[in-house]
Amino acid sequence: MLSIRKIALLGLPLMTLAGGASVAHADPCLSLTGCLEQDAKSQLDSAKSSVKNTGSQFTSGMRDQAKQRWNNATEAEREKLLAKGGALTSQGANATEKLNNAEKTVKDRWNNASQTERKKILAQRDKLTNATNSVSNAEKNAKDRWNNASESTKNAWKSQKDRVKSDLKDATSVPSLPSL
Repeated sequence: MLSIRKIALLGLPLMTLAGGASVAHADPCLSLTGCLEQDAKSQLDSAKSSVKNTGSQFTSGMRDQAKQRWNNATEAEREKLLAKGGALTSQGANATEKLNNAEKTVKDRWNNASQTERKKILAQRDKLTNATNSVSNAEKNAKDRWNNASESTKNAWKSQKDRVKSDLKDATSVPSLPSL
């Protein structure tokens, strides 16, 4: 039983890739990696949106609390609040100064770099730029294919995605051990 499980665990990815390869050109989610990438992107977008909304709510709440505290404060309390505000302004200035120093350090390193080092830096930058562009292009192509697909094709893709997820879940689940 255990050897059958091992064969299933090793064989499923190969079967999935073989099956997905024939239709992967139609929908990025029909291959296992495309599906995982799409799910990861969806989760990342959802997390970004959640953080943005939470941040907005937090900022709004803090603003309201600060306004209410200021309105209810005595003159002495207001002086203390203004002193705290000055400390925050100072921290902001320190952060800006650190950013400016970091920028200056990078410029100095560039100016003092040899031609070979500059070529390496530019190659790394180009590699990152190309990777970002490739991801953007793949995402755009996938969206275009989805938008141009018929309803029956979309349903077939969704069905294939669900089968891949189910197969992956089955392949990675741990069998229950017999009780002793």
